[in-house]
Amino acid sequence: MTSEAAIETYLVRRIRERGGKTAKMTITGQRGWPDRLVILPGGIISLVELKRPKGGVLSSSQRLLIGELADLGVHVWQLHSREDIDKVFGKTER
Repeated sequence: MTSEAAIETYLVRRIRERGGKTAKMTITGQRGWPDRLVILPGGIISLVELKRPKGGVLSSSQRLLIGELADLGVHVWQLHSREDIDKVFGKTER
């Protein structure tokens, strides 16, 4: 089974291959924020919540905050696998 950490490593590699930047999000004193900030060429900014493929679910604080972000017009991607990452951010040819 693929771990959340392995999926995160894959996301970081995929974003770098696309010429983008990604940073781990740690908001002191606030729960529920997505795991990663992703910035791609062209000014595309995304927030990403990573979950393990089986059994990975949002906590109540994550559901609440993602709802609040959606009300502000922000989309948060919830990704569970390498395939999810490739669908959202594209697969680069090697």
